[in-house]
Amino acid sequence: MIWDKKKIQNPKSKIQTLYPSLTLGIIILFLFLSVSANAFSFAVFGDNHGDLRTLSIIFSKIRSDKDVAFAVNLGDIVNNGSADEYRRYSDFISKSGIKVYNVMGNHDAVLGGYKLFAKYFGKDYYSFDHENAHFVILNNSFRSFFDEAQKDFLIKDLEANKGKPTFVFFHKPTFDPSDVYTAYLASDRKMTEKMMEIFEKYRVRYVMAGHIHAYLKTQRNGIVYIVSGGAGGPLHLPASLGGFYHFVKITVDGDRIKDEVVRLYE
Repeated sequence: MIWDKKKIQNPKSKIQTLYPSLTLGIIILFLFLSVSANAFSFAVFGDNHGDLRTLSIIFSKIRSDKDVAFAVNLGDIVNNGSADEYRRYSDFISKSGIKVYNVMGNHDAVLGGYKLFAKYFGKDYYSFDHENAHFVILNNSFRSFFDEAQKDFLIKDLEANKGKPTFVFFHKPTFDPSDVYTAYLASDRKMTEKMMEIFEKYRVRYVMAGHIHAYLKTQRNGIVYIVSGGAGGPLHLPASLGGFYHFVKITVDGDRIKDEVVRLYE
């Protein structure tokens, strides 16, 4: 038998040729699997106080980010609880193309404004799910609003949604991370302490409030607390301490959560 050396192929050469393609395929598969199919982002801001000009800048930035599924306004949507303010804000939101969940602030409730809040936005406390995460909207705009009934709702809701990455939103913060505006906290301190115990018991991941016109962030007992009150109202702190106009973008990817503050003016 005569061997044709040209027709003889080295098995090693085949393997070497396959290795780069195989390696690339594994890398692509790993990257595909590492990004959850249900990953999403949402935006949070508060205290626009009827300022639709600053809010327009926020919404323009949100619309340009295709990952953002919805937004949460942390309250003080209007300045004096008036019908005209509510109408203008409602028209603005309806034309924005973005789903917005609204929290009642103290300025939204004054002078009978809480009735207009109900007219335009419905319930002042409730919860909802998006993908694998759970969201709770509460109303602590005035001491009388966050009562035993709302506390019981919170407990039952968190009990029914154990294991989900959970976010809680209300207007007045439970504490001031800056230690400057301690008078700007939820007024019922006993109830507020109870709320924080509930958050810790049910392992809430994030608690977000407004009322202080600045960006503040801290972590306490495993929970991230963020104050976002830079959507248009007069700022309370110098820029170096968080006094700048902004919104917060939260990204949820399975059990992983990332937050980032987006300044409106660099």
